[in-house]
Amino acid sequence: MASESELIAALQAIFESAPEPDDRLLVGIGDDAAVISQPKGEVVLATDMSVEGVHFKREWSSLFEIGAKVAAANLADIYAMGGKPEYLLVAAALPAGFSVGEIQELARGIVDEASKVGARVVGGDLTAAKELVISIAVYGSVKEPVLRSGARVGDLVIINDLPGRSAAGWDLLQAGVRDERTMQHRRPVVDYLAARDFALAGVSAMADVSDGLVSELSHIARASGVGIEISTDEPIDFHGGEDHVFVATISPHLPFPRQAIEIGRVVLGKGVRVNGEMTSHQGFSALPE
Repeated sequence: MASESELIAALQAIFESAPEPDDRLLVGIGDDAAVISQPKGEVVLATDMSVEGVHFKREWSSLFEIGAKVAAANLADIYAMGGKPEYLLVAAALPAGFSVGEIQELARGIVDEASKVGARVVGGDLTAAKELVISIAVYGSVKEPVLRSGARVGDLVIINDLPGRSAAGWDLLQAGVRDERTMQHRRPVVDYLAARDFALAGVSAMADVSDGLVSELSHIARASGVGIEISTDEPIDFHGGEDHVFVATISPHLPFPRQAIEIGRVVLGKGVRVNGEMTSHQGFSALPE
């Protein structure tokens, strides 16, 4: 296995390859911590950890796909709050024998996903472990956070796309299929602009569907002190997750944002009902047994 200094040098070359200058980044990779000038406004932070064999499998996914997938999970959380991600801190625990080329491929996946939203890696940490573990923390800015507690009775429930392709991809991978139908599980495609448009449209609550649609709606219902009724003929997977679709509530008096699909409404009561039946939430944030 390469030495820590060799790995850090390889990572630094990739993480500092962003073409656009950043006047706010005062100290980047190479010191004990990054230093960023703080403009006026609110700071929004998120972090997520992924463990080999629990959240991904290297026999299914390339290291590039794994890096992009872990980055996407964090970036989507910032967008779900109505924010814009700007900086990432990446920590990784590497198994024995992990090479410079492998860490570079992982880093390129992270950079590729972050570059989609104009964010960059500014630091991190490396250590050793039996399995590959990746933890990313994202720092962003937000003017008016969109909280889970904002749903109001009478609001409509909307999503920007139909969830379920990640769970379907996992089923195919389990069956030995490795074609394009599995890509949404191996490297989710996230419509970050849809989340931005939802926030600009004035949604009252929003969440990233990382743990399943019913699970996320249950969090919104509980935080807002309301009930949610889902009634739709759309072919929706209510329990699959990791698609990073955005679900939100919005006043019926506001114009619908781009790509909004109406699937229900906010009502008096508690919990989530799907086509008239109360349902419990189940997540898909990790690989099923």
